[in-house]
Amino acid sequence: MRGIVAAAAGEKNWRERLRLGFLAFADQVAGSPRTARLALVEAFTAGAVAVERMELTNAFFEALMAKDLARAEDAPQLPPLVVKGVIAGGSRLAQSRLLSSDSRQPALDGSELLSWAFSYFDGDVARLGGLGGEGARRLSEVVPAVPLEDERALIVAATAKLARKGGYATLTVPRVRAAAGVSKRSFDAHFESVADCFLATLETLSDRTLAAAAPVYLSAGDWASGVHRMVVGLCRLLARDPTFADLAFLEVFSPCPEAIQWRSQMIAKLAERLRREAPLAHKPSQFAAEASIGALWGVIHHFVANGRGAQLPIAAPVLSYLALAPALGGAAAVEVILNEISRPSS
Repeated sequence: MRGIVAAAAGEKNWRERLRLGFLAFADQVAGSPRTARLALVEAFTAGAVAVERMELTNAFFEALMAKDLARAEDAPQLPPLVVKGVIAGGSRLAQSRLLSSDSRQPALDGSELLSWAFSYFDGDVARLGGLGGEGARRLSEVVPAVPLEDERALIVAATAKLARKGGYATLTVPRVRAAAGVSKRSFDAHFESVADCFLATLETLSDRTLAAAAPVYLSAGDWASGVHRMVVGLCRLLARDPTFADLAFLEVFSPCPEAIQWRSQMIAKLAERLRREAPLAHKPSQFAAEASIGALWGVIHHFVANGRGAQLPIAAPVLSYLALAPALGGAAAVEVILNEISRPSS
């Protein structure tokens, strides 16, 4: 934190201050990967206190960026959730590189990170303020139940319920077996350990949620509108499924190292989905897509961690902006979102 602040100290131009700060962050990650991994990855497995400290650190950088923008006459006034997303996206890119065992994975590129961040700095984003509720309510409210037709599904459902109630640290094989009503032999036939069972639960619930949101995406006539509809649909589903929201955005930061890896892989999977159907002229780079999904993930985590998961549909326009602005440009992204919000109910 001190290094990043010092890098921009004395610079009066807000763009240059942000440039120097982002480059200093990227240089620290690339130059001291072991230290960076301890701070940005391993800390999350050390329990709630460590996660709280990380959130405070992010809040510090959010406040620093907001202050830089507020005191500059020519700077766009970004909504707080966009600022939060930019900080979260940068953190996500660093984490993915620190987690990767692939020596071919490029180092965090400060210039590319800066270019992605500045794609959000468009004054038109102010037009999204206060919008979101009506667009969210037009989407289907049906959330499929966890299928319970076999023992594996029973164990997954029991794990989800116990983890949400007491946290991952309280899970044991006997507790899960008792809640699911299955024998030790049955549990062992499906899972090797509590960690294996917990990861399978995350996979099952995430697959269910994405499958439920997919028809919403396909209902749109173009890629950008479809992305907005899917973001709104995901917000709606998470708001109505607090169990998955808590597990994916809170319990994933548990003493289970594999859960952090699952989070990283999930963000990568969503980033690839964002790019897959995009028209060539607007296809975001892999870097930008990953950062954008990381930004969304960080904002959703903020809502869930503060007990506001039910309010996520209201944040959907800003979340869509985080997904679309790097590909379309800020003004065009805002236009797509406003057109979607104003479309007649069907």
